[in-house]
Amino acid sequence: MALAHKYCVGQGIELGAAAHNAFYLPNCLNVAPSDGVDYVHPRDLADFLKYSNAQVERVGDFVSVDLVGDYQTIRSEDGAFDYIVSSHVIEHAPNVFAAYIESQRVLKDLGVFFCIFPKRVAAVTDGVRALTTLPAMIEAFELGVGIESMPEEPWREHYQVFSLQRMLEAVNYLNCNGLGCWYIECVEETDSKVGNGHTVVLRKVTGLAASRIVDNNVFVSELEERLQAGCLREALTMIKVSLSFQFFDPVKLHLAAFLSREVGDVTEAVEFLRQALIVEPENEDFRKVFFEWAGSFYTNPVL
Repeated sequence: MALAHKYCVGQGIELGAAAHNAFYLPNCLNVAPSDGVDYVHPRDLADFLKYSNAQVERVGDFVSVDLVGDYQTIRSEDGAFDYIVSSHVIEHAPNVFAAYIESQRVLKDLGVFFCIFPKRVAAVTDGVRALTTLPAMIEAFELGVGIESMPEEPWREHYQVFSLQRMLEAVNYLNCNGLGCWYIECVEETDSKVGNGHTVVLRKVTGLAASRIVDNNVFVSELEERLQAGCLREALTMIKVSLSFQFFDPVKLHLAAFLSREVGDVTEAVEFLRQALIVEPENEDFRKVFFEWAGSFYTNPVL
């Protein structure tokens, strides 16, 4: 996956790596709830056998576990890793906010959180389920919900169902309420790995809130100053910081799209423009540019 190799550089971990869905990232350790001997919860021993056998059946081998842990208990020192990869795992976490906070703990400053999660229709059992609401995520966090409080059947299955927009809403909430410092690098409405999920790429930025310009007049003035000076990366960073606290602003999404394209981030550009159209689906100027960039007509992808 080109996007993963672009952002996941250095020493990292993958939560729940699978032999049949490998990222082939160097210096990447596998974190799972059990290694067949040690475990987070006793029920995870049986789960280890289930998933290792499933991998062997599909590709003849399974990924060994380097670190025992889950989204709420990664057995690592603070600030140990440059990136975290998670593909079709966060929906198995009973406490989404706690998962983000634990991920932030083990990442270095400027470390990357690269997360793919399934579309609500990826699994037959999820297709008719309601999306997990932001109030439900807040309640689970406030109550300290963890895996030990979950029923044994079904064990570590899909506790959550997300849309990309609902996940971004959660990221905005974390940042606005001092629970996170997640800078939104890019998104994919449809992931470029397998194509049955959504992608969010976040970067831990200590002091992110302090770099946010709340006053719109000041924001516009400083943005124009950077654009006139040709500092396009700096201008794009300003916009992404703003989107990290309030993502659903069509004007800033549009600006993020054009600036991303100008600096050579073509995939990111198309996806920011797609999100602008989700917010303003009848903006004909956006639709025309989307066709020019993507080579296909825009259709609303929200399920």
